[in-house]
Amino acid sequence: MEAGDDHHVEGAQPEEIVRGLFAAQDVFDKAGVTPDQAASARFVVEGWDIRGFTGKVPEEELAICIIWDEADQAAVRACCAGWATDRVPSSADLELVREPQRLSFTSQEEKSEWLFHTADAGILQEMCEEGYFDDGRPEDEVAFLLDDWDFERLTNEQRRLYDEHLSPLMRIWFFERERFEGEYNRLRNERPHELPDDRQLNLFAA
Repeated sequence: MEAGDDHHVEGAQPEEIVRGLFAAQDVFDKAGVTPDQAASARFVVEGWDIRGFTGKVPEEELAICIIWDEADQAAVRACCAGWATDRVPSSADLELVREPQRLSFTSQEEKSEWLFHTADAGILQEMCEEGYFDDGRPEDEVAFLLDDWDFERLTNEQRRLYDEHLSPLMRIWFFERERFEGEYNRLRNERPHELPDDRQLNLFAA
């Protein structure tokens, strides 16, 4: 997949945006056109339109410029699948990224991992916004320290807490959302309900 485009849909979750990008790229791939080629063709045709359709007809560009619009609509449909009709925008506002790169996946598992790591910052933000890490425990502090996804702010111990405890819950949230509530509560209940005053014990210790 050539990740040469980006899109913005208000209210979309990270995994929905990624889903939209894959749908848009699929349109480009099936047409045998890169996002850059489609965007450039669209620009040329729009310029010809502005000039009142005078001058040489840009036949090559006319043949592929529609691909950009088709990709945009595919992104909207994939991103907003299941949304209420009045929430679905008319466009995904596709944009070209400055440094497109080639991504290829050898398996569905590899693709799923890429999707997870693309969405991970947004996943943690969703979990915090839902109130899952608001008890002032060590793991909760790490979750909110990562509000701007800056791992340089974390100590080695905080990074360990992220790797061993937050990241596994994020995976459940992303891949098996129906299991999240039960798993989260199970881990919480492994510790007494009343925290010690220093709040330094590991929440998820056995």
